[in-house]
Amino acid sequence: MFIRAYLRASTLEQDAHRAKETLKAFVANYDKRIASFYIENKSGNSLQRPELLRLLDEAESGDVLLVESIDRLTRLNSEDWKTLVTVINENGVLIVSLDLPTSH
Repeated sequence: MFIRAYLRASTLEQDAHRAKETLKAFVANYDKRIASFYIENKSGNSLQRPELLRLLDEAESGDVLLVESIDRLTRLNSEDWKTLVTVINENGVLIVSLDLPTSH
């Protein structure tokens, strides 16, 4: 199992890296570490996010997709969200979001 952290900001003016230390501290509390970071400045309204797609392509069953908050992963419409969930489920990837304690 690898923990793959996804960091996203909507625009180039925003800092997609800002949550990196928060995510590292979170996993350290569980005596874990992040295997890789996928960082991009793209709108969460689009499925056309190269780093998210790369993460999902590289992930294996049981890997964790870690995000600071669920809106960093998605702001998709319901149809696109269903598509993304299908890919996540087909790959056996688990989502952990710091703002959703039930996902930990």
